Amino acid sequence: MGRDGHPKAGRSSNGAATPPVATTPHPAYADTRDAKTAAAKAAAAADGGGRNDTTIPSIELLGRGDDTSVHAEAGAWEGPAAGSLIGNTYRVVGPLGQGGMGVVVLALDERLERDVAIKLIRPAYTRSQTARERFLIEARAMARVRHENVVEIYAFGELDEAPYFVMEYVPGTNVANWLDDAILEDRLPSVDEALGFLDQICRGVTAIHSSGTVHGDLKPSNLLIGPASRIAIADMGLSRLFDPTGQPGEHPMAGTPAYMAPEFARTDLPSELIQRGDIYALGVIAFEMLTGHPPFDIESTADMLLVHSGARAPLPSQLRPELTTAFDNALLKALSFDPVQRTRTPDAFRKALLEARESITAGHNNALRIVVADDDSDFLELASEALAYGFPGAQIELVADGEAALAACDREPASLAVIDLNMPGLNGVELTAALRANYSLPIVVVTASGGAPDWHLLSALGADGFLVKPIDPFALVALARKAIDSKKRRGTAAKKAR
Repeated sequence: MGRDGHPKAGRSSNGAATPPVATTPHPAYADTRDAKTAAAKAAAAADGGGRNDTTIPSIELLGRGDDTSVHAEAGAWEGPAAGSLIGNTYRVVGPLGQGGMGVVVLALDERLERDVAIKLIRPAYTRSQTARERFLIEARAMARVRHENVVEIYAFGELDEAPYFVMEYVPGTNVANWLDDAILEDRLPSVDEALGFLDQICRGVTAIHSSGTVHGDLKPSNLLIGPASRIAIADMGLSRLFDPTGQPGEHPMAGTPAYMAPEFARTDLPSELIQRGDIYALGVIAFEMLTGHPPFDIESTADMLLVHSGARAPLPSQLRPELTTAFDNALLKALSFDPVQRTRTPDAFRKALLEARESITAGHNNALRIVVADDDSDFLELASEALAYGFPGAQIELVADGEAALAACDREPASLAVIDLNMPGLNGVELTAALRANYSLPIVVVTASGGAPDWHLLSALGADGFLVKPIDPFALVALARKAIDSKKRRGTAAKKAR
């Protein structure tokens, strides 16, 4: 079994791959909800709080002259059988999820000995040149981006004349299921918990836009939550690529009604406004994560067209009094039906949310003690200033190595540790293990070069979050607040359980 509880391919004592075991769809790659969850969602929908994030297919998906009967036969295929080999390298373990045009399976890369996710186009769609081109565009869009909050692509190939691509496997869940868990528990995620995720989401979308791409289908089920609460944006099947001159590529007339901007069908938008469709989707997602309700009741394309004809979103502060009018301004600007009036960039939206957070009465932080460990004096100064801004009155102790950090926590209890992955003496991995063995404080790890293997290892050891240098001070504050808040919530839940 993998650490996430899902079957994992392995090796026998002689080095041969052991037969993998088929899995049920993984919650990070598909909305897999049991009857209880479905009932809770149905009740929430009846009360105006439901979510419909099913993508409507592109009217140009098959292309003119293609055989539309493929829709019927496409749904029957569930991907390569468990145990089969793809590209002489990838041993299939079992299904992770599926969509209208493709399926995603978990596999073991037998050469590099790592788990991967493989997306394959359904055989019925291989006859459609339009579908094949759309699949290739998705792979190219992913290949353009290299960011910790976007799923990484590894390879592209063909299996029995059907294209596939290999990508990073992110064990965990997704934002849609995370929100549904809150519905089941009859609670709202805390503001800091939601903002900790939203900060990462916005940074990932910023990287996508910087690569000359529009995602085109941002929604909670496409936002994976991996080890140590890392967000990874997935499913760029409806993305648009800009060429080197800045001209946008083919416009897929498709999307998810509840998250589609009113201008989705327009083909006359200037390049600088096209990416703002993703800002609208971010606004819907943020509204939902912060209030527990979607801004509009949209279940179908007809609902979407009616809403976009002039409906007004409720004020977030009326749905959740804890939110101030600063959140009203930030969210409603992102939800503007006019792309010219909408928030300009995902980074501007991220900063607007973090500035709105400062309008909430912070309370007293005098009891907080934060230990920051890094052998880089410039980072220590940056971290100290950021944390002092985010936690006024907190005691912040700066140390230059892992042994000093451990001694600081031994001397006096700490509320949070922010540690570098590569330090003299005890490194970040060793320090995380030592701290977790003795204390329950939240741990945030920063690194200049770490990747998915480091995140998985540190998460298994007990780290609560990661940041890649050079860090954004606001991102550090958002993640630190989320880590501290999550620890408080775990403590409260444990007390209730007793």
